[in-house]
Amino acid sequence: MSTLHVALARDDVDSGVALVPDAVPASWTGSAATACQTALDDVRTVLAGLAGLLDTAQSAVAALDAADTPTTQCTAVAP
Repeated sequence: MSTLHVALARDDVDSGVALVPDAVPASWTGSAATACQTALDDVRTVLAGLAGLLDTAQSAVAALDAADTPTTQCTAVAP
């Protein structure tokens, strides 16, 4: 993963947030409207939470880039 990938993901999340409406249309009523509104609320919560995760990913990528020099190699560590 690179800083470009994280930046592109952030752009995608921002676009997604802009595309998801805040509320179902006022003309929608009943249990289906309530269920749809709950789903919209859940999606918006998930999308909002991605910003913090992308910040963490950006920091991790920056740290990895800073640590990767010709004399060091980044390797996987077994748990």
